[in-house]
Amino acid sequence: MSVVISVLDDDLFNDVSYTKNPDEDLNTPQIIRRHGYGSESHTIETKDGYLLTLHRISTNKNGLKGGQPVFLQHGLLSSSTDWVDGGDNAVAFLLADAGYDVWLGNSRGNVYSKAHTSIPIESAQFWNFSFHEMGIYDLPAALNYVSNINTQNGKIIYIGHSMGTTMFFIYSSLFPKEASQIEVMVAFAPVAYMTHLRSPVRYLAPFSKDFEWLARHLGANSFLPNGWILRLLAYECELMKYAKEICENIIFVLCGFDEEEFNTDLLPVVLAHIPAGTSTKTVIHYTQEIEDYGNFQCFDYGKEGNLKEYGTETPPLYNLTNIEVPTYLMYADNDLMVNPIDVQRLVSQLPKNIGTYEVPLKSFNHVDFLWGKDAKKLVYEPLLKFLQKYKT
Repeated sequence: MSVVISVLDDDLFNDVSYTKNPDEDLNTPQIIRRHGYGSESHTIETKDGYLLTLHRISTNKNGLKGGQPVFLQHGLLSSSTDWVDGGDNAVAFLLADAGYDVWLGNSRGNVYSKAHTSIPIESAQFWNFSFHEMGIYDLPAALNYVSNINTQNGKIIYIGHSMGTTMFFIYSSLFPKEASQIEVMVAFAPVAYMTHLRSPVRYLAPFSKDFEWLARHLGANSFLPNGWILRLLAYECELMKYAKEICENIIFVLCGFDEEEFNTDLLPVVLAHIPAGTSTKTVIHYTQEIEDYGNFQCFDYGKEGNLKEYGTETPPLYNLTNIEVPTYLMYADNDLMVNPIDVQRLVSQLPKNIGTYEVPLKSFNHVDFLWGKDAKKLVYEPLLKFLQKYKT
């Protein structure tokens, strides 16, 4: 132990000199307003009774309302804050400045959507969902609501990151007619097939059934809610250099090493809002996707459970060939969560895929789509150029 400590940077245990970013203590609507945009919050109800909060950038910096609606859906353990905590270069703000009516979704179980019309959140029943339910209940409710609010300016442009793409693939494959209200879907780091996942997360996959058993018997139904322990960790990462470096390296190990591109100045803001919470079942569903022959399929309840739930011994596959929405996939070579090989497999299953875009930076990783220093130049500007052909 003494040898290890002796080779550490002398400054590691010193306080980091920094100016606190006000966005750390603000929620999504407050961040939107602080940056000079109008903000609205809308509460909607899903068919199965969950209450979700949608955030809307109602006006741009010039006080003008947006036209064509754009719907942004966050990834695992995240919230609507993902799209606005990057400061003035956040993609939600750039879309608003480009004249779009920007809506930000929040999936069930996160900090903004932790409510139900009749089921208490302390109940195991409340947390009995995965990204499947987000795809068949949350997205239909949210997208139908946006479509009904903004009826004058054309179909919705959908942009998802990570799990936000998983949800859309489920929604549009199971409800192709309903999904016709979507003009085009753009995927940041698309997640469907996970056979070639390179993140250490893959080593947890063989234990998915053990995790499920433990969660059921210990009552650990929610996963990483935004609580005081995590806020304390965020505080430590702000003030102590060693803690900040640990936080950065955890992200790099899971998502891909990219020290030059990751905006460390945003780390305190990011950690103040992530993790935003989800169900343990959602995480288990992803581990099943890795373990169960690389299939993109419904939740696996085991042979007996599947017979009861689906009438078959194995869970049904999601039929991606049903998707009629034009899709455009954006991915990165250094994304340990999304392997380009799996992206190409996904492309082969999408009948109306209109193109792919590999970020032209070899070190670009999974979270750089949101917080990379050059995300504006490498992702958002090409995105805005691509969307011009769909703008109404």
